[in-house]
Amino acid sequence: MTANNENGAQAPSDRSEHRDATREAARHIGALMGLFRQACQRQGWTLEAERGLVGWADVRCRAEHEFSVIALDIVTNPKPYGCDPSEPWCKECANTAWVAECLATLKTQAQAQSVELEATKERDKSGEGHIVFAARCAEEHRFEVTGRDARTRRGDPVDILCPDCRQAAAFAEGFAKIETVLRETRSTMVKRYQNGADIRCRRGHPHTFRMDSWNERQAIRPDFCGACDRLGKFQAFSERAKDLGITVLESEWIAASRPHRAVCFAGHEFDLIPNKMKRGCPACPRGMYGSTLPPHDVYYVVSGLDAATGKETVKPGISSGAGFNRLRQHAEDGLVVQHLRISGLPTGMARTLERFVLDGLDREGWLSTRGVEYFPAAALQDVMDLAAEWFTDQPGLSIRPLIVDRDDVYDVVAEPKIPEIVDVDASTAVVFDSDDIEAVAALTR
Repeated sequence: MTANNENGAQAPSDRSEHRDATREAARHIGALMGLFRQACQRQGWTLEAERGLVGWADVRCRAEHEFSVIALDIVTNPKPYGCDPSEPWCKECANTAWVAECLATLKTQAQAQSVELEATKERDKSGEGHIVFAARCAEEHRFEVTGRDARTRRGDPVDILCPDCRQAAAFAEGFAKIETVLRETRSTMVKRYQNGADIRCRRGHPHTFRMDSWNERQAIRPDFCGACDRLGKFQAFSERAKDLGITVLESEWIAASRPHRAVCFAGHEFDLIPNKMKRGCPACPRGMYGSTLPPHDVYYVVSGLDAATGKETVKPGISSGAGFNRLRQHAEDGLVVQHLRISGLPTGMARTLERFVLDGLDREGWLSTRGVEYFPAAALQDVMDLAAEWFTDQPGLSIRPLIVDRDDVYDVVAEPKIPEIVDVDASTAVVFDSDDIEAVAALTR
């Protein structure tokens, strides 16, 4: 009973406090609304309708512009525009000079572009008071335009007022850039659309160019193919590894921070990270990779059924020493037929020959089946011809008649069990005199 009496005694007190708080709030709200009315008077506004402190109040300024404001925004602004007649809150009054400047720009641009303008009674939705014009360009396109449309976001005059003509010009620019990219990259256009095109780069990677926006048109550039970009990174990575006497076993680029399978000149297989190549092979003594390394002095050409792709493949490449370790690795991958192996090349000659052959295959349009050095078996004749061409162009070297000594023919895995079987394709094999190679060592260093 005592608790009930206490609760009953407290209830009227709570209601009384609530009424007092409500009356106090009403006084404050009334005071704020009074400040709002004073601000309207200073601005010369006519209040058409009040909707409380946070509701939208309909007002009309001295220039008969009708708009809506929130009373609370007027009276709580740190520097309320409503209290300073020189800074009108009405957007149309505040932007009179800007609207007039835009209108002058619009008329100048319309005259220069042969666009006919006819003023309407409508205003744009920005609230700044721009007049909406019905326009017609020289191509008979009809559209609506305002002074605001005559300027870019930076305030510069627009080049073309008509939206249809502007889009047509953008598309023409985009297709011109596509044609330039096709010529520079030897890519082909598969299908053309009104606003874009499907492209295949010279290596066959598909890509779509679009030109609906400025950013999409900027993406039309020679380095558009991400897959080719990765191949370029992989090729640069492989060349850096070769400078350290390391051969990359991976056939594609993974990532700069991810390990790639590799083998050093001593035959140690390890994981090589592109971002951490300075150390070299972890199994080799520390400091070895800062000294002179065994040069790549072997050039070879092998072919066979590639276990990685399931395709008949030809692979030109370079190695060190006798080259048997690298040839054995290729044999394990299915490339068991050896067409050419030249050892004892002077320093730098094997890498120069390799680069010449790869560039020649690229010019001939051969696409790699994986990585950057594996090609379809049909490219074998071009590989051999390019190698022979390079040797022919070297001072003091020339192609010799085909002379094969059985003792000089090596199987890539083991000695042949039947001596009479010689694993050399006589129609494509090329043999050079080693004496001639040694004679021009000084010329190629």
